[in-house]
Amino acid sequence: MSASQDKKRRQTERMEGTDKRTLAEREAAVKRKKERTRWGIVGAIIAVFVIVVILLNTNLFYSGTTAITINGTKYTNADFQYYYTSAYSNFVNTYGSYLSMFFDSSQDLDEQAFTATYLPDLPEGIDENSSWKDYFKALAIQNMVEVTALYNEAEKAGYELSEEDAAEIDEVIASFDTAAQNYGLRNAKAFVSFYYGKGNTVESVRELLTRGYIASGYAQEKFESFEYTQEELDAYYNEHADELDAFTFSYYLVAAEKVETTETVTDEETGEETEETTEAVTDETMAEAKETAERIMEAAENGQEQQAMSFAEAVTEVMGEDAAATEYENTLGVSSVNYMADGVSEWLTDSARSEGDLAVIEAEGSGYYVVYFGGRSDNTDYNAVSFRHILKNVSDTDGDGEYSSEEIGTTEEAINTLYEEWQNGDATEESFAELANANSDDSGSNTNGGLYEHVGKNSMVDVVNDFIFDPARQPGDTTVVFNDGSYTGWHIIYFVGTDEMSYHDCLADYGVSSVEGLRQPDYNAWRDELVGGYTATVSSFINWFAKV
Repeated sequence: MSASQDKKRRQTERMEGTDKRTLAEREAAVKRKKERTRWGIVGAIIAVFVIVVILLNTNLFYSGTTAITINGTKYTNADFQYYYTSAYSNFVNTYGSYLSMFFDSSQDLDEQAFTATYLPDLPEGIDENSSWKDYFKALAIQNMVEVTALYNEAEKAGYELSEEDAAEIDEVIASFDTAAQNYGLRNAKAFVSFYYGKGNTVESVRELLTRGYIASGYAQEKFESFEYTQEELDAYYNEHADELDAFTFSYYLVAAEKVETTETVTDEETGEETEETTEAVTDETMAEAKETAERIMEAAENGQEQQAMSFAEAVTEVMGEDAAATEYENTLGVSSVNYMADGVSEWLTDSARSEGDLAVIEAEGSGYYVVYFGGRSDNTDYNAVSFRHILKNVSDTDGDGEYSSEEIGTTEEAINTLYEEWQNGDATEESFAELANANSDDSGSNTNGGLYEHVGKNSMVDVVNDFIFDPARQPGDTTVVFNDGSYTGWHIIYFVGTDEMSYHDCLADYGVSSVEGLRQPDYNAWRDELVGGYTATVSSFINWFAKV
């Protein structure tokens, strides 16, 4: 190849980019471009990851995003966590030592199957396939819907937070500093975030507490607003008289003797026959029990005729000094004595029953009741009362199963110290209520200032009943009493006052455990209609970032 041809070839190769140096430079350029692209993508991923980490360590996803919307009211994940924690805490406080019957609080609730046993009115969507975590989520949302509905209705009605409720909210907020110290946290802010979940602040909790108190206060105002005529109260009472009337009666069960009996039992699988010996009541021992019961009734009848012997004395006369009749005075509804034979309840509630009636009634497979009817009242002869109390139970510190005088004395000192604290303070009903919430062992009243309202005669233990129904009792009266029976403990009692309506009207209006009364169903119908108009729309963020 001539020099001119070689020169021309190199020019052509450079133009086409095929000479070795140019090819190497092009390859290097392509490689550099690929690397820039790859590292650009990696860099973007790292940047996104860093942003997510930063956001997760701030409150944006917790307090800056909407988790639930209820009829236009928006709630954040932090709000949801507040309601979830509240629902869980209320459940734990309600069931206390029985909590293990439901779930293991030390384990993940998401891994524990829900059981509806003992739990009425389940939230929507909860069934046998749910977990306990599902249950508390649904319960929290249900509570959020109800609070939202009641709060909005309260605003429409112009309802304002009461001074008492405002003071309670202040106390709750103030308690966060003490709680923080107990948990080893820096301050109230840290405690609120720790307890209610990330994104919650002292201010946000105060706002949610206020909404809850307004909703609850308005609901109570609405509950008390229903009014009934005397005709309506009487008609309702008469319909439920057997459950609401006060019965006075006595009884003694003559138990039939159990004797040793032997019977042949055949194994269903093998056909093998064996003899089993058990103790059981027989026709003969039942007949003997009936005969004894009739002797008691005869003695009681003769005692009545001669005005020489009461029913209780007749029992002792026939059965011996160690035998004692069981006596009920003004007990509300014979259905409350649910362990007695059905025949006894039927006999007591018979409209033909008169004071002094006696009967022998069979308790199948057990023996015979001898029953004395002392009377029946429709509760129109007195008014119910309200009182507050503080209970301190005596502790069996040595674990011997008994309460020594020292253990009783220690509790007496504790209750007297509380009494002196109240007397040396404001000595008002409000200060008593605060002391009850902080110190009372009665779980049935230590969240509402120890208050019991619309209380009827003989519904409390004797030492309490005798004080609150003393004819001389005046609002503001107080005392310390000791009870030793179904429980052993000391009470401080504060008498609030006497109802304006008779106990007859009170029962028809407010009901008791076995009878709803007029007011509760009417309130429930109003509330259900109101809340039924509200629905919750749940964002998926509730599952991504909620601390549950």
